Amino acid sequence: MNPDENLEPYRPTTDEPPVQTKEHKPHRRLATALRAGLSIAAIVLLMLWILGAFRKDRIQPGKAAVPEKLAEGLSTQTVSLTTIPVVDEAVGTVRAEYIATVTSRIVGAILEMRAAAGERVAKGEVLAELDDRDLRSRLEQAREAVRAAEATLAQAQSNYQRDKPLFDQRVISAYDFEQTGTSLKTAEANLERLRQAQREAEVSLSYAVIRSPFDGVVVDKLAEVGELAAPGKPLLTMYQEGRLWLEASVPEEQLARVRVRQTYTVRMAARERVMRGWVAEIVPASDPATRTVLARVRLEDTRDLLPGMFGRLLIPASPQPVLLIPAGSVRRVGQLTVVDVVQQGRVERRTVQLGRAANGQLEVLSGLAPGDAIVVAAAEAAAGGKAQ
Repeated sequence: MNPDENLEPYRPTTDEPPVQTKEHKPHRRLATALRAGLSIAAIVLLMLWILGAFRKDRIQPGKAAVPEKLAEGLSTQTVSLTTIPVVDEAVGTVRAEYIATVTSRIVGAILEMRAAAGERVAKGEVLAELDDRDLRSRLEQAREAVRAAEATLAQAQSNYQRDKPLFDQRVISAYDFEQTGTSLKTAEANLERLRQAQREAEVSLSYAVIRSPFDGVVVDKLAEVGELAAPGKPLLTMYQEGRLWLEASVPEEQLARVRVRQTYTVRMAARERVMRGWVAEIVPASDPATRTVLARVRLEDTRDLLPGMFGRLLIPASPQPVLLIPAGSVRRVGQLTVVDVVQQGRVERRTVQLGRAANGQLEVLSGLAPGDAIVVAAAEAAAGGKAQ
């Protein structure tokens, strides 16, 4: 008997899961493709929504015609080269010609400070007073010593007048008379020495009162009442009024046009005025960092000026041709400077680079050429070509 004939076919029980056949694989691929397609469609729709494809009020891109501005009725001016005087500027600072730092010549406590910052003082005016009790005591001692020396000298003179006839009559010896003469000379020398000491004490006493060395202005007060004044310790700083000059830093290439004792124009921006001044000194050294030379210009009109103010030294140069346009023809658009240029009856805007200003006109460095016609008043071009 064939052993295979007794074998029955295998039938799975209800508890065992069915074996997956090849017929289920196409259905899985279809589901995966469907999910991927839905994801891609969602991403595309999201991008279209972000870009505004579903907005009805979106302005579609296109071309708009720009209206041309005609030059008819506008005031124009032809640009040409104009020769103007050129002035170079050297910046500087106002300095005091004479500056004093007031100190004491002696050691003493400060009893009174009579000057404050910003005050004007006259020459010889009292600025401060020091404690002078020790100095007065020394002066009185010197005077007492002088009075004692004067008495000693009087006694020596009396002895000399007494011994002189006796020596002539050979009553006393020459040795005794020489001693009398030596005592007289010693008394005279001692009196002169003590008188000199008295004068020194008087001078020292005068140092207790500190006075102004010149007519000036107090810049700062550096000591207060009760502090100890000593030689070398500043009490006040001051400068002489009316003696100010401008210390200008002149570039090396402009130094040849600056001469000592020559008069120049100085512009003070803080006071909005122009004054004259002449070069008093030129420092014979150049600053290696800035390549400038210091020139001190003594100012003729110093009213309302203060040390430390900013000023400019105007140095004349050779005249040169430049393009000048009216200041009213210039417009500023953001960071750009533009003018309206007339080309074949039409107005077109052109960017220019400007330089110096002179008598209501501006120098054009680039953007225009001689012969170009510009609109004189920028407001006329902005109005669409209608004359004002």
